Amino acid sequence: MVGGYPVRGETGLGKSTLINSLFLTDVYDKDKHPGPSLRVKKTVGVETSVVLLKENGVNLTLTIVDTPGFGDAVDNSNCWQPIIDFVESKYEEFLNAESRVTRMAAPPDTRVHCCLYFIAPSGHGLKPLDVEFMQRLSDKVNIIPVIAKADTMTPEECKDFKEQILKEIAQHKIKIYDFPESTGEEGDGAETSKALRGRVPFAVVGANTVIEQDGRRIRGRKYPWGIAEVENLEHCDFLALRNMVIRTHLQDLKDVTSSVHYENYRCRKLAGLSHDGKPHRMNSNKNPLAQMEEEKREHDSKMKKMEIEMEQVFDMKVREKRAKLKESEAELARRHEATRRALEAQARELEDRQRALLAEQSAWERETGLSLDDLRRRSLEANSKETVDGKEKKDKKKKDWSFKNVTSGISM
Repeated sequence: MVGGYPVRGETGLGKSTLINSLFLTDVYDKDKHPGPSLRVKKTVGVETSVVLLKENGVNLTLTIVDTPGFGDAVDNSNCWQPIIDFVESKYEEFLNAESRVTRMAAPPDTRVHCCLYFIAPSGHGLKPLDVEFMQRLSDKVNIIPVIAKADTMTPEECKDFKEQILKEIAQHKIKIYDFPESTGEEGDGAETSKALRGRVPFAVVGANTVIEQDGRRIRGRKYPWGIAEVENLEHCDFLALRNMVIRTHLQDLKDVTSSVHYENYRCRKLAGLSHDGKPHRMNSNKNPLAQMEEEKREHDSKMKKMEIEMEQVFDMKVREKRAKLKESEAELARRHEATRRALEAQARELEDRQRALLAEQSAWERETGLSLDDLRRRSLEANSKETVDGKEKKDKKKKDWSFKNVTSGISM
């Protein structure tokens, strides 16, 4: 199985630490990925890392997509565009793989299936950049909001902050990933799934250190007043996030990506709509009838253009098919020619051997003064003589045997 997980959020929110904690490996080590203060980016970039996991005997390949530099500039206008371009480029690759004349039964799925968006634990709600980013990407990828560094808030503050975030998400009509009510589980499993859904947005704590406590080795952060355990649901939602994203709801994330987000992109791409898919607004300064006529002409022009493009695509596919047929025909012709030449060479070899044999026969006949017919005749005569001699010997033996029997009878 394959999954793609982009990680979004401002620098310094602990994204790299959380990813390392999620997959129990150093996806972002200190040597290749130094701290945020040492890798300041002037522009937003896109970096990918591949993680190989094994869950219950199933090999899982995850691609982690990080965006260093996001939200770090003074002017963050269009800082989400590189991320949108990356998501849609993966959709474009999958669409091209599906549209090939000769395509694989199951093309590699490199699409982005889930976006973990990290929210700063300010306690005051979403920032304008958070709202703008999630609005821009909500119709392109499954967004899961995550509150970073939840150990900086008290349980009451964390609860109020979650309610405020959900309120603002609903207010701005942001579509986040809606975990399904059921994942095929029954009984306690369904109740657990329902309880975990109530933890959205997930308040998480990331830590790469292992601490000894009461004879147990736990991952967490140690403070003067206690230890914040990473895998304790009473301390944070890390365990719930990991189980839902990697184990219980991974297939649903892929299904929603395929049936909703990818299909929306595919429809926009094939229909030739604008980037945001919004219809053109009526211009109040123009005559409505004239504007309708103009839109009709534009529509006819667009349909004509689409028809030409479809014909071009059809012609291209026909040319590709014909080229393949010509290649196959040329290959068959080459094989036929090679076989014909091999048979001709074999025939010439047999003729040479026949001539050599006849030459040897003629030389032998001249040397011995005998021909093959003489040899056949002598052979037949010799065989006939042997047959006659053998018959005479058998008759003589029979006579001798009869004489002996008669003599024996007289003696008795």
